[in-house]
Amino acid sequence: MYPESLLIKKKENGGFKNVSVNGLLQSYASGTSVILQGDSGSGKSFIAQKIMLDWAFEKFSARRFNLVFYLRCEELMCISEEFNIIELLSCSCSLTSDQISQILQQSPAKVLFIIDGFDELRLTQDVYDMSANTDPLQKFPPEVILCSLMRKYLIPESTLLITTRTKTVKKLLKGQPCFTEIMGFSEKKVEMYFQKFFSKEYDCVRANETLLTACSIPVVHWIISEMFKVGADVTSGLQTTTSIYVDFVSTLLEHHCQGLSHSVPRLLRSLGQLAERGMLEQKVLFDEKSVNETISDPAGNTFLCKFLSKKRIHQEVMFSFMHLSFQEFFTALYYVLLDEEESQRKVRELLHTVERGWALSCWSDRDFSMADVEITHAKLLQPVILFLCGFCEKEWISSFTVKHNMAVSISIETQLKEWINQCTWRYKNEDMLFILHCLYELHEKSFIGKALEGLVLIDLSDIPLKKTDCWVLKYCLQCCEHIRNLKLHVTSDNLKMLQPELYRCKEL
Repeated sequence: MYPESLLIKKKENGGFKNVSVNGLLQSYASGTSVILQGDSGSGKSFIAQKIMLDWAFEKFSARRFNLVFYLRCEELMCISEEFNIIELLSCSCSLTSDQISQILQQSPAKVLFIIDGFDELRLTQDVYDMSANTDPLQKFPPEVILCSLMRKYLIPESTLLITTRTKTVKKLLKGQPCFTEIMGFSEKKVEMYFQKFFSKEYDCVRANETLLTACSIPVVHWIISEMFKVGADVTSGLQTTTSIYVDFVSTLLEHHCQGLSHSVPRLLRSLGQLAERGMLEQKVLFDEKSVNETISDPAGNTFLCKFLSKKRIHQEVMFSFMHLSFQEFFTALYYVLLDEEESQRKVRELLHTVERGWALSCWSDRDFSMADVEITHAKLLQPVILFLCGFCEKEWISSFTVKHNMAVSISIETQLKEWINQCTWRYKNEDMLFILHCLYELHEKSFIGKALEGLVLIDLSDIPLKKTDCWVLKYCLQCCEHIRNLKLHVTSDNLKMLQPELYRCKEL
């Protein structure tokens, strides 16, 4: 059983307070919309599924609901048919349409909709316009039905829990939605878990403060646990998120990919090609035909998951990466392994898309528009840039590529550094925090010092910083002689982590 994540809830005065998973839905009136935000790998779906199970076993906060629907957006986006809301809901549970209709009519305030993976909906202006629909019997594509639910045109008395990686969903919701963010595992919870299940190996984690901090991210915690299970040597050399993923992929190649009918570079390129297609099309599920066109023997591929997706009258074989973060990782690896010219072109387009999204977010209106589609897409592509920065780190990456005889494009590092140098002067808060994470993944002290020198202000005051954010900030501060002004929103524990480097700041 994995440890429980720390959650924080935004208060009306703009501050934040801690909230437990069990208390996530307890203090809200019926009809409330609760947003659960976190990056890929932060444990959003895990929490959503836990709430669903709590309701099934009549535990804690979910027991005040007569009916809970768990709607996975990624699966619903694979459906090409049109439904009314009753038909759509009947696909996600064992109740008949008549039973669902009766409950929605008699006690709509006792219904909870868990909408997991908002970002997979691929919203457009047409979808938004069509979703202003109050007729529960009218048929629409699934994304329109879900959008109508979120905008409270359908079943307005119901409670919503929506998981997302972005903040676009706020523009669809009426009233004042409750905003909750996942902060990851506490160090104490991480220690308790490893002591219980991997007591011998825990010394290895504790000796590497970087690794211990990274384990506050649920997906990294899972990766390290899986490496312990196969007896892999989790060494003290792992310094960045990318190096952890590279080490894990290398371990899987060694333990589960022996006797391949084709070379490792070919396997990784085919995975990267599939991953990139998903990232650009905002897809995390792939049908069997499209996967077979790219990857030979996908069912036996250790990096992919095969499952049956329930359709209206039949089931369809679908594939996904073992986790969304691996789709992001393999996209970056694909760009690294392309020839020089193609690599430069794709990275240039990626950087342009992300920075355009940042610029649009500064001018975006309160109401939903097509600009929000671009802003969301840019946000979802950011992890690819992080992994690209990580691939520029020499020690771990070069040993991986040399081992598998792979040629790596050398122009990416120059592109990324030029882009970072331009961006450090233009952005603050979330965008600036992302740039600091990019610098950390590059892990080149001299470049970080030059990139940040002369900055008048690093403003992160609008963001409740996670433990990993503070670790990244601490490393970047170590690379600078001084920072003129630093604005932070940080807990006392994380402030202690930063304290040794704060003397570099003239104003705090």
